[in-house]
Amino acid sequence: MSAPTPRTALLVGAAGGILKEVSRQLAEEGHTLVLFDRDPEAVGRLAEELGQITKVEAVVGDITDIPSAERQLTDIVDRFAPSILVNAVGGDTRVIGYADLTTDHFDQSFLENVVSSWIAVKVCAPRMAADGYGRIVNFASAGGRTYSHFNNAAYVGAKAAVIGMTKQMAYELAPTGVVVNVVAHGPIATERVAGAFGRRDPAQQAAVLAKLPTGRYGTVAEAVGSVLHLCSESAGYSTGSVIDINGGLYM
Repeated sequence: MSAPTPRTALLVGAAGGILKEVSRQLAEEGHTLVLFDRDPEAVGRLAEELGQITKVEAVVGDITDIPSAERQLTDIVDRFAPSILVNAVGGDTRVIGYADLTTDHFDQSFLENVVSSWIAVKVCAPRMAADGYGRIVNFASAGGRTYSHFNNAAYVGAKAAVIGMTKQMAYELAPTGVVVNVVAHGPIATERVAGAFGRRDPAQQAAVLAKLPTGRYGTVAEAVGSVLHLCSESAGYSTGSVIDINGGLYM
């Protein structure tokens, strides 16, 4: 198997648990990385680490501040022309019944998951299309495929919308050489998720694990493989697809 062509990858939410490991492995493959995250300390540490391996640019920004993010993303495209984009924003560990949700919950969930992913694609994809090559990966969740034991209707609705939006964008971009796909993770033991799990009492923990066909959370290592595949040259005939990584929650 030949080595991958060195490209530039833009990773939005780069300091998050899954995308941090994706970033490390893309660096090992020799890609230039643009790490976009709102946590300056976390993204700075990651950039320092990966800067020992490859060329890295850290960009501190809030992808949910759409006007500011659009300006930052436009500058990134002008300077780096990324041909790989991974949107890993969003996430929620709050279990809230439908009757206790407010419109603010929906506004927040759709901004964090749908609108923020859209703005990154809107800015990046035209340059990819002009260059005739692009790999875009959006993050949904197992909840967006069915329902969730672990979240709420606002979050599940937003992740379902990510899937629908991705399919439409994949259709529109299909003739250009740009493919757009979704990874739908189930419960993955990132630091954030594992922390939320650890705060439950033992009876609640047992009840959560009993709902998982595999009887455990997935590991970060198990979460990244499909993301890396969809970022690769070999994913060129996969578009509008949803890759499920959920330990059997949705089949």
